Amino acid sequence: MSSLVAGERPDWEWYQRASEQVAADELVAAEETIEGALVAGHLWRVSLLLAPTLQALRGRDRFDALASEARLRVERRHLEPLVITAAPRIQTHVAPLLLILHGATGNASVELERWHPATNLGWIVAAGQSSQPATNDGFCWDPPRERVAQDMRVIAAQLPPHGRVVVAGFSQGAWIALNVGLQADIVVAGSVVMIAPFAGPDPNLPAAWRRLKVSILVGENDDYRTPVELLAQQLTQRDHHVSLEVIPDLGHAYPVDFVARLPNLLKP
Repeated sequence: MSSLVAGERPDWEWYQRASEQVAADELVAAEETIEGALVAGHLWRVSLLLAPTLQALRGRDRFDALASEARLRVERRHLEPLVITAAPRIQTHVAPLLLILHGATGNASVELERWHPATNLGWIVAAGQSSQPATNDGFCWDPPRERVAQDMRVIAAQLPPHGRVVVAGFSQGAWIALNVGLQADIVVAGSVVMIAPFAGPDPNLPAAWRRLKVSILVGENDDYRTPVELLAQQLTQRDHHVSLEVIPDLGHAYPVDFVARLPNLLKP
């Protein structure tokens, strides 16, 4: 059984390596890679087992057994979507709500800490967390859309009373936030804030219920920069009010001056 090379993303590296092995018709080696990830505790993002790049493995006894074991381990965790909140430090009659969604390996606790300074501006900050694991303590918003929508409905039901809403997110969470804002069937928001967003193809964008204010921050060196710039153009063509800032010398991350940017990002 092969072992994975240690790196920054062991939760993702097994999938990349197995996909390369399948492309080279090394199916047994790919199964060894997947088994190694399962044994090492890196295979929590079971949606990747359904990816087209692993299609050739499906129906093989060893792969199907590994996939079943991986899904069973996830089920045994009995994970549920959740939301954690921080109250505004400036008391108002009806406080606005900032709903934030984590990236593909993030969680609500980390995102709440990141955005917590918004409470100094009078905002309720609510961090939603998916029920789909990506790592031991990280979560993702992978398809199908119905699963994401189900999680979002649970999260929305737990939100405290509030006034106007801004939906925000990082990476994959930014893409989900945009779709939540466009659809407005679970949470009704007038503004969306996208930090280092993942950008999906235009056909995946639902029709909007109204024009949105969309604020986007992306790093100059972010691998998603080009699709994000195309996304901004597409949103503008659909008459949304879009601001896009490309931040020099930044990769796929929050800008170092993020807290200082919050007041402007949250303006109506």
